Amino acid sequence: MRKLLPSLVLGSGIVVYLAACSSDSGPTQPNGTCSGSPFTVASLAGRVIPEADLPCLSIPADGGTYLVVPQFVTATAAVNPVNFTLSAGVPGAAATRIVSASRQAPSFGMGAAPDLSQMQRSLENVLRRHEREVAAAARSNGSAAGPLASRIHADAVPPALGSSTSFHVLSSFTNGSQYTTDTAILKYSGTHLLIYVSKNAPAGGFSDGQIAAFGNTFDLDLYTIDVATFGQPSDIDGNSRVIVLLSPIINKLTKASDCTTLGYIAGFFNAVDLLPAQYPGKSNGAEIFYSLVPDPNATVSCTHTLAAVEQLTPSTFIHEFQHMISFGQHAILRGGNEEDPWLNEGLSHVAEELGSRYYENRFPPPSGRTDPDQAFPDSSQGFISGDLYNSYHYLLNTASTDTADKASVSNWGDGDGTLVQRGAVWLFLRWLGDQQDSTVYGRLDQTDQTGVPNLVTAAGGTSFSTLFGEFSLALYVDSLPGVPRTSIPPELRFTSRNLRALYGKQHERNPANFSQTFPIEALPLTPGAARAEAMHPGTMDFFVLTAPSSGSPIGLTFTPSATTDAFAASLGAQVSVFHCPSAAACPLSVPNN
Repeated sequence: MRKLLPSLVLGSGIVVYLAACSSDSGPTQPNGTCSGSPFTVASLAGRVIPEADLPCLSIPADGGTYLVVPQFVTATAAVNPVNFTLSAGVPGAAATRIVSASRQAPSFGMGAAPDLSQMQRSLENVLRRHEREVAAAARSNGSAAGPLASRIHADAVPPALGSSTSFHVLSSFTNGSQYTTDTAILKYSGTHLLIYVSKNAPAGGFSDGQIAAFGNTFDLDLYTIDVATFGQPSDIDGNSRVIVLLSPIINKLTKASDCTTLGYIAGFFNAVDLLPAQYPGKSNGAEIFYSLVPDPNATVSCTHTLAAVEQLTPSTFIHEFQHMISFGQHAILRGGNEEDPWLNEGLSHVAEELGSRYYENRFPPPSGRTDPDQAFPDSSQGFISGDLYNSYHYLLNTASTDTADKASVSNWGDGDGTLVQRGAVWLFLRWLGDQQDSTVYGRLDQTDQTGVPNLVTAAGGTSFSTLFGEFSLALYVDSLPGVPRTSIPPELRFTSRNLRALYGKQHERNPANFSQTFPIEALPLTPGAARAEAMHPGTMDFFVLTAPSSGSPIGLTFTPSATTDAFAASLGAQVSVFHCPSAAACPLSVPNN
């Protein structure tokens, strides 16, 4: 029985389905040679090739240039680096000369400023892991099919401004969860939002007028963006509103001595608030976003100026609100599990970018910019800067085996997601949204499915291997030098962002943090030789092969370094290949200007 491989796009929308060279008895002979009819990849076309079918690829000796991207497509394999050999030799014969790993791309941070998101990510890891217990409690106690905010009348009467309410607030998470009661005053009441400020807030905080402006941004802009994209939050308390609580207890979650090295906790959503009966003394029985308060005199912990809180809190809210929506849709409404961390956090980073897009559309260049040459308006900076920085440093070394980085899109283990991992999954979901349109994000939240099965369903049944393989090519070929973007197959493009232009502008303005005009540096894959490399599961590596102008065709093999046997099936080993129109279009790296 012959089966169809992923489609090959030959420009102008012409799609050709190629018959696989494999049969039911197996695609290749033991020595890795092709057991069926060889195939080629046309110029300006890309193809995702399973490991077993790779020997059927024939690269003619015509001087052509090819981008070769091996990957491990998995969200479940052990989170350890995997050694591999990528070989370019005569089909049916292994290359004999091995080239050792030589990439010297810097690891994340490059020894520069410390990672000041560690405290925030540590808490998020605790909260996301705890959501497993909370989701199980929701199922066991029959709490599914809970109310959504859309089912409650928006004219539900809120408490009076100036009234006070007591809240259970998480006050420690390092040695078991501890809660402290805090009393707060209602300072803002909007259509979708209530803002409470603790009676114990230090001096130098928001005035009533500033709270009103702050609240309008959350109520009219950020709430609407998240709900329109991801779906309605639950409404456990039936008031049709999300509560924002500004409390110094959140400030105290970070020791003042840690602020300059580990950063601080800006805000969070706690799933126990949605199950009041199951978590007495902890749950507030309401949808709540917790935020620190301004503390310009550092009376509680770190110094937090009013301006800093104004800039940071909106992006934290739109990020955490996605978590609230996701948990409500998955666990409270449908009785399912919490979303896998890599997808859950990735969607929250998409939410941050959507906040930026709102202000990008509101302030087209050069308006809304302190410097007219800025790529993004001032109001976008707090939303987009993290995604840009994290994704750039992921692309600097997608195959990093550094134990601190663990470069991977989809394979985080039980971790909270390193900065490069968060940048990686943001890129993947940004590409997916460009391919499917932004409604895919709502489909990912409004379901009881999780992880890869959820992703495949939301993408209309397209396999994870195909999605990952096309995304891996798109990272490099989205905007090739000197090549019209419209000539690149649409599935290999980021339609809403031009990656080379995006990162090039960041390098131009901030070379200290964006060291190159484009971060991806491909390694040369020499005909007749093989490369010995390594990468984590859930990521990819980039190589450029220039075929000889005469002689025998070139064949590729992708195998474990220690043996000629195949990789474990759990790794999802495959290779994406793109036929570049010229060597200049697919450089190993882009020189800095």
